[in-house]
Amino acid sequence: MHGWHERGHPPWVHAMRGRRGWLRPLILSLLLNKGPLNGVEIMDEIQRLTGGLWRPSPGSVYPMLAEMLEEGLVVRRPDGRYELSEAGRALAQSVLPPPPDPLAALREAVDYVERLAESEPTALRQRLAEIRSLRERLEAVERRLSSTA
Repeated sequence: MHGWHERGHPPWVHAMRGRRGWLRPLILSLLLNKGPLNGVEIMDEIQRLTGGLWRPSPGSVYPMLAEMLEEGLVVRRPDGRYELSEAGRALAQSVLPPPPDPLAALREAVDYVERLAESEPTALRQRLAEIRSLRERLEAVERRLSSTA
């Protein structure tokens, strides 16, 4: 037998990959992070995530959803959307990395800009227009939030 585990992969890799490559973990991740989705929405999201390079076919998405339904990883809601079952949520949370924290990334970026200002001010001056544009976008978000409060 030539299973994944024999090739040095942890056992969960086989459970995650299944017969259709990375489709299973992508669906698990989407349902964990986006909430309930129907098959078309799953295909749209995968196409968006891959920058348009891959759009799985209905002939791969729907059989995978049926397989995951049979395994008890997802449930189908009356509106046709799929959501993770408790077992699916537990599997996804145990093997998928947590989504990145955008504020942590922003803090790192600001730290980098501060270091750049001290060590390479000329390089930073060349990027000031981009930095101003990003600041304006953040201020626009802040204004939108203030107006809805």
